[in-house]
Amino acid sequence: MEINPTVESASDVVEATDQDFEVKVIEKSHQVPVLVDFWAPWCGPCRVIGPVLEKLASQSSGRFELVKVNMDESPMLAQMLQIQSIPAVKLFIDGTIQDEFMGALPEGEVERFLEHNLLSEAVEDAVLGMRMLEAGDGQGAAQVFRQVLEGEPKNPVALIGMGHALLEQGDLDAAREFVAQVNEVDLEGLTERQQMEKMLTSLKARIYLTENAEPNRAGPVELATTFSQACQAALLGDYEAALEAFLHVVKTERKFNDDGGRKGMVAVFDLLPPNSALTQTYRQKLSSILFA
Repeated sequence: MEINPTVESASDVVEATDQDFEVKVIEKSHQVPVLVDFWAPWCGPCRVIGPVLEKLASQSSGRFELVKVNMDESPMLAQMLQIQSIPAVKLFIDGTIQDEFMGALPEGEVERFLEHNLLSEAVEDAVLGMRMLEAGDGQGAAQVFRQVLEGEPKNPVALIGMGHALLEQGDLDAAREFVAQVNEVDLEGLTERQQMEKMLTSLKARIYLTENAEPNRAGPVELATTFSQACQAALLGDYEAALEAFLHVVKTERKFNDDGGRKGMVAVFDLLPPNSALTQTYRQKLSSILFA
């Protein structure tokens, strides 16, 4: 973590109690990581770790927010969170405890704890770009991704986002190039890992469907037309029609377009939300054909 020689006043540190913990910590952690220092005035180690946390919070450029909870004034939280010893420091992200430690750790160890759990500034920028992309601002998102990649050419979030942005612009070849550069191992340490893995999977699915949206001259004309129309329907969001058409291809000729019917169905599954009823229904239909 970058250290700034000027330490701001601790007066800006937020204090929470049993009554407002839900708002100041749980709800707030959906917007920004919240580091909570559970302490008490009589606790010697608390007086050691407190200034360290306040110093790092003041130098964090908003990467996390520090909240202090006086345990003498918040007995319900002590019971709810099973806090038996203080100081106890817990990091909340998206409403849940991401990580925690107990005792008065040295400043260097606290910095390592934060670096391990917080997104880098570049990843935060890339995630912002993802949100812009989801909101329909593809050009603005692409500009953010380019800026991130200038500093971190292998940033996985920016690579995935750039692939989506380029595919929306119709540049299939460039989208393929960005997907090829993504190292999935780099996604494992991100707090946004599941979302990014889903975005990568859906990008690969969209590339497959785009590649096959034009009729394939090889094989029966009727199947080639049905297959390409299924790809087009999926790209337009008509998932049920796409799945039904792909299923028809599987039933008619399993080997068509290198098992294209099944691959097309899997691509649609990757575009659908987790636990989608359509996914469950058509997985069963597909299985009944494959394993009959």
